[in-house]
Amino acid sequence: MESAATQRLGDLFVERGLITDEQLGEALRIQGETGAKLGEILVEQGFITRIALAGVIAEQWDALGVTAGGRKSAQAQARAASASAGGGSIVEAALRERLEAVTAELTALGARVAQQDATIAALMAQLGAQAATGS
Repeated sequence: MESAATQRLGDLFVERGLITDEQLGEALRIQGETGAKLGEILVEQGFITRIALAGVIAEQWDALGVTAGGRKSAQAQARAASASAGGGSIVEAALRERLEAVTAELTALGARVAQQDATIAALMAQLGAQAATGS
C-alpha cells in the first residue's frame, strides 16, 4: 500500500471508505468542468464533511512531514535521516508523532466541551429562575 504522501486525495477517500468510486468519478467530472479543488467539490456535493477533508489533508501532510508553513519539520527530517540510517521505522515514528498530536487535540476538545457544558448549565439555571419568577 502506498503512503498517504504519495496517494492522490480522491484515492485516499475511496480507500478509507469515505466515498465510493462513483462519487469520486462524479467529483472528478465536475473538477474537469470547473477547475475547482477536488476536496471542495466533495464537500459541496455532500459526499464528505469539511472535517473529513481536513483529516485526510492533514494525514497527507503528516506523511510528508510538512509544516503549516510548507516546509518539512525538523522532526520529519530527523525521522527520515534515522530511518535511512537503519535507526528505526519511519512509519512507527510518524505514528507515534501523530498519536501525540491527536492526544493533545482530544485533551483540548475535552476542555472545550466541559466549558460548554458549564455554560449550558448556567444558562439553563437562568432560564429556570426566569420561569419561576414569571419574567
